[in-house]
Amino acid sequence: MVIAIIINFIILFVTARLFVKLGWTVVNYKGDKVPYNIGLCVFISLFLLLVLKQSISLLALIYLATLWLTGFIDDCFGTKYPKGLKGHISLFIRKGKMSTGLLKLVGTIIISFIFATFIDDRTILEKIIIFLLLIMTPHVMNLFDTRPLRVWKVIFIHLFIFLPALFRLSVSTQVSVLLILSSFLYYEGTKRGMLGDNGATLLGGGISLGAIYHLSFFLQCILVLAYISIILITERISLTEWIESNPILSRIDRWGVS
Repeated sequence: MVIAIIINFIILFVTARLFVKLGWTVVNYKGDKVPYNIGLCVFISLFLLLVLKQSISLLALIYLATLWLTGFIDDCFGTKYPKGLKGHISLFIRKGKMSTGLLKLVGTIIISFIFATFIDDRTILEKIIIFLLLIMTPHVMNLFDTRPLRVWKVIFIHLFIFLPALFRLSVSTQVSVLLILSSFLYYEGTKRGMLGDNGATLLGGGISLGAIYHLSFFLQCILVLAYISIILITERISLTEWIESNPILSRIDRWGVS
């Protein structure tokens, strides 16, 4: 356990230096250049945890890898405009230009369709909900990735519905996951690194897989409805402006950020 935590900190430190050297940084809301290396570190941790525990299918691993890779391409080569799903689709229709955001969307849709088609014995309706979870959860997490720790706080809210599954994990696994998460939170909260699109979409993919395998069909439907509402709202208003206009949400948004 201790070795795993030390290795995780080493990976965070080394990748942060490497990303800065390669210019894989983004200017945050305060104007500072921050490497988006945490997404890669999350992918490595997820890969090792799930593969070593033998608790993931090859198709699910390909799904997560697709999310991370297309998100990383978007981080490296994407532009600030267009914004939103409507903007990326409109750009392709008007000018025939494939933005990195649209590439990420298309890649997610294709792998999600394959996953939902070949998943174990489920009804057609269940597969439709699974497909929607697989494409919408990463997108929603990406929408929240505009301030440090915001995505992690959204994930924390999700954890309440995953409590029964979490309690089934061994104590050593629970402690290991908690400590590794703490290292990610520390790095992002102190602005030493950030998730980037690659990390936010990857975490969304992890949440969607958790929902598919550990939540009831009813709760899956509730999540889909919640995600649809968030997506529709953010196409009309700025999520950050809405959070900052609410004193309680604004205070929570600043928690842990130095």
